[in-house]
Amino acid sequence: MIKSLKSCSGDKFGMIFKNLFYKILAIIFSTCVIISGFLIFFKTYPDNFISTSADAVLYTSLKFCSQIHDNFSKLIEDIRISRAAQKKIQDLNNEINDLREKVINYNEMQRENIRLREYCGVKEKNPNMQFVSAGVIGRVPGDSSGNFIIDVGKSDGISLNDTVITEKGVVGRISRVGPFSSNVKTIMAPDVQISAVDSETGNIGLISGTPELAKQDLTRMTLIKYKDSVNISDTVITSGLSGIYPKNLAIGEIQSIEYDNTNSCYYAVLKPYNIISEIKDVFIITNFSGKGIMEN
Repeated sequence: MIKSLKSCSGDKFGMIFKNLFYKILAIIFSTCVIISGFLIFFKTYPDNFISTSADAVLYTSLKFCSQIHDNFSKLIEDIRISRAAQKKIQDLNNEINDLREKVINYNEMQRENIRLREYCGVKEKNPNMQFVSAGVIGRVPGDSSGNFIIDVGKSDGISLNDTVITEKGVVGRISRVGPFSSNVKTIMAPDVQISAVDSETGNIGLISGTPELAKQDLTRMTLIKYKDSVNISDTVITSGLSGIYPKNLAIGEIQSIEYDNTNSCYYAVLKPYNIISEIKDVFIITNFSGKGIMEN
């Protein structure tokens, strides 16, 4: 109510000021007209007035009117320039907004082109697999394993436990599916267990991360019986035994071989081919030969 009253008062004051401004202009104009009339009359009938006094008065009056005219003309010109400047500023703002939108569209097109090139590369290597491309739209707060959220879900054909990859190799699996988005649990998470094999020696192990290794962008392959059954710099790939992950997808490279006192076995520290924290786009494998079939 108070705001309404204030608004009304403001409008009233504005109207009063506007009317007063026009009244002052009318008075000034009328004064100039009257004085101009006197001047013409004085010049036409000089005998009827004291010429010298009249000229002095009229000169002063005309000078005053001239100053008023000049100031008024300047005011009108300033208003005109101000309006022109405001229009120019508005035009520039519109132009900036148009350019900003073009830049956004251009960046999106570039990203889509990169995604398509990567898709073609992945498809060429794995012709029997079906993929859906996706973009990363969020990270899981407080999560040390680099888990993230993507912009595709059930409406795009995504299912729970679908494999998530890039052109470089395995990223993880789908851990939650919504209508239009999904959560990805990465290979650095302790509960993401992938049956894997050393591509050089054929030794089979299990990919299972730890929080400590995840902080270094690393994971591990566990259940290695003998230290010499794997080698540093060997490539580790998926074995395809679980029926969840397709066979022969690259995971990472062995950096070191350590002993696990708790489980009385060796494990290999792996550097994944993907830097999880830098991933922006991924592919989800929605179908492949052998999906859901666990090998013995």
